[in-house]
Formats: sequence, structure tokens, C-alpha cells
Amino acid sequence: MDNQKSNGGNASNIGSEGSGSSMGKDLGAGRNDGNKGSDLSKSAADMHKTIDKAADAAQPVVDRLASSAHAGVDKVSGALNGVTGRMDEKARQLTDAYKNFAETGRDYVRTSPATSVLVALGIGYTLSKLLGRRN
Repeated sequence: MDNQKSNGGNASNIGSEGSGSSMGKDLGAGRNDGNKGSDLSKSAADMHKTIDKAADAAQPVVDRLASSAHAGVDKVSGALNGVTGRMDEKARQLTDAYKNFAETGRDYVRTSPATSVLVALGIGYTLSKLLGRRN
């Protein structure tokens, strides 16, 4: 019993240490019940402000990306227009070469028909031998 402290005959101090600290917390929690709605609305307003700031900060980045994308599309479109123009020019050149070759061939057949027939027979015979060997 030497290790026990005396409370000086005051029974009101029994258990006051544990219950007093929890009672204060409970009372404090009870007072915040009325402020929870205003705390939530303040938090929501803060979140809205943060979202607006992030959106405002992201807008220049989005604008730069959009302008870069537009520039890329313009560049590709210009390159395709150039390729299309070159392809049209090559198609015209090929058509002109074909017309020239056909006209030259007609003139050759008109001036020397016997030679033309013999050349055609020789080419036909050679092609039939080459293609006939597949079987």
C-alpha cells in the first residue's frame, strides 16, 4: 500500500482524469455539428476555385497544342497538294508519251505493213513459248 497515492479523502477526483479528457472531446465534437455544413460548402468552394485555376492554367497549353495541330494539318495538306500536283503532271506526261508512241506505231505500220506483221508474229511466237512452259 505504500505505492498508492492518497486522494486526500476527496472522492470527486476518482476517475476524473480519463473522463474529463474524453468529455472535453465530446463537447467539442458536439459544437462542430452545426458547422459541418458550412465547412463542406467552404471546402466545395475551395475545390471549385482550384478547378477553375487549373482550367485557366491549362487553357494556354490547350491553345498551343491546338495551334500546333492546325499547323501540322496545314503542313501535311500542303505536302499532299504538292504531291497531287506532281502526280497530275506525271500522269499528263505519261498520257502524252503513250499518244506519241501510238501515233509513231501507226505511222510505222502504214509505211511498212509487211515488216510490222512479221515483227508481231515473232513477238507472239516468243510469248507463247515463254508462257506455255508454265504447265
